[in-house]
Amino acid sequence: MNKLSLGQVEWKEFLIGGKDGIFSISSSNSGIDKSKLIEVIGKIPYITRSEVNNGVNLFVGKEQSKKYSLNKGNVITIGLDTQTVFYQSHFFYTGQNIQILEHKNITKYIALFIIPLLKIQMRKFNWGGNGATLTRLKRTKILLPIDSLGNPNWKFMEDYMKRIESEKIKTYFQKKKLNY
Repeated sequence: MNKLSLGQVEWKEFLIGGKDGIFSISSSNSGIDKSKLIEVIGKIPYITRSEVNNGVNLFVGKEQSKKYSLNKGNVITIGLDTQTVFYQSHFFYTGQNIQILEHKNITKYIALFIIPLLKIQMRKFNWGGNGATLTRLKRTKILLPIDSLGNPNWKFMEDYMKRIESEKIKTYFQKKKLNY
């Protein structure tokens, strides 16, 4: 059997945030209402609670009000109310009501593994009275593969997603080759 099989690893429930959670969860450093945004075309993503384009509404310049600071990349963002979940690889600004999940082991591949698990948990929240508040996020649990010590198996998650990516690329090029 393939050692990177989801059925061949042990799984354990973890809190998303809080004192005993896996992630540090915080509100965005910026939270700029779009009407207060200095819309100078630039290279910095402005992330909102949109479900499309990885949450990117537009790209802006670094020249924003001094009261707003850039959020660092290599994090997962969750849009409250809309329960949108995305990986942000670069520095970014956000609109309002964006939570940021950080962990020292996060990579693009680990985020790609975890995001679908977070999205499943976000289904229980909705717009209005039962939205994904910071308190509710901290109490939410996800199942993750574990290592021999019972900790999240970061290496497995990364290797698994790299293999999936490699298979998708291989399939893509095999199909393209058939078309030529």
